[in-house]
Amino acid sequence: MVEELIAVVRDMGRELAARRPDALVVIADDHLNVFSFDAVPAMCVRIGRSVSRMAQEGAIEFDRALDGLAERYPLHEDLANRILEEGLEAGFDFAASWSAPLDHAFLSPLTVLHGDRAMTPLVPFWVNCFVAPLPSARRCFAAGQHIARVVADGPWNVGVIATGGLSHFPELSLARVGESDPEFDRRVVGWMERGDHASLTALTTKELHATGSHELLNWMVLLGAVAPARARVRFFGEMGRIDLAALAWDH
Repeated sequence: MVEELIAVVRDMGRELAARRPDALVVIADDHLNVFSFDAVPAMCVRIGRSVSRMAQEGAIEFDRALDGLAERYPLHEDLANRILEEGLEAGFDFAASWSAPLDHAFLSPLTVLHGDRAMTPLVPFWVNCFVAPLPSARRCFAAGQHIARVVADGPWNVGVIATGGLSHFPELSLARVGESDPEFDRRVVGWMERGDHASLTALTTKELHATGSHELLNWMVLLGAVAPARARVRFFGEMGRIDLAALAWDH
């Protein structure tokens, strides 16, 4: 099943490359690799000209696998600065980082999407999906709408991707570690297919936690950026311990 998903994402990468994007906004969450309990921003924009992959001793398996990848990747400095600065003016309290590296949440999908093609300049955008208090689904959607406005006002051709599993319980609820919630995932994917953003943004933090769907907050930012477009489901798989999907939007 994973091999099928990888093949789908590779196809999506070729379709993306055909559109010749100038930049990719990549929305993902931190796994306490970059930030710590000293300070966990609700949302953070990576600024600068390049970014390194994460390297750490004792890393989890996902991040040890990054060792074979390139050490640095290009950033789209101008777009990142506009998202940050205009976001602050619009009332979004985005944090900024000049040095945060990228872990598997960013690089695993990006490397599959790009294959042997050069990496598109990136705008990494972190969402806090783990450490309470979390931003609301509605606020994440609004942040995506802000990104869409910045892109619409700018001169660039921009792609937006979001990563993160559907339901899973990675030590967040010991009673359910190793489980998923397929019924909830099918309902959520159906809402995305129908463009039912009202139902999606009405999801509460309590509901996301109860269903192991914390990383849907990343998807909420993307949904705001592509609204009112409806999703096309390219892959959906129930794997027991985690459910996975690949969806595409044309905007």
